[in-house]
Amino acid sequence: MAVLATLEQANVLPPEGTKEADRVIRSVIQFQSAFSKSTDASIQRFLRDAVAGKYGEEVTPLLERFRTNGWTAEILEALADADVRSTGEELQELTGGLREFNLSLDDFKRFMQLVREGRSALAARGQSFEEVFDHHRKAMPGAAGR
Repeated sequence: MAVLATLEQANVLPPEGTKEADRVIRSVIQFQSAFSKSTDASIQRFLRDAVAGKYGEEVTPLLERFRTNGWTAEILEALADADVRSTGEELQELTGGLREFNLSLDDFKRFMQLVREGRSALAARGQSFEEVFDHHRKAMPGAAGR
């Protein structure tokens, strides 16, 4: 997955084969499902507000691309930024919707922290999270036309 490859390149993933590494892999998969497929109003509102807050009027095409093709750098970065901006109460509203996907708010915060750490580590090397992610995304099997 492009998310894991990007975080690996940034050197922010826990050691392979550890419990924490397994938790990260599960989070990447489960959160993609939660945000792309959940019918929970608070999950969908948080996602839409996060993307709109960072990308404005591009929100609809970005969300459509995410729902069709999976994680994008834009969605990951928007969620990571929204995590930091949001109040505890706003984040707490996600609990019920996350629970449907066997996820917790702590899982979300850990995943978003990894995205922020990855972005910072790549930026420190003069690389863009979006460019690195897109490079890995295009290298994935079946990536033609994405």
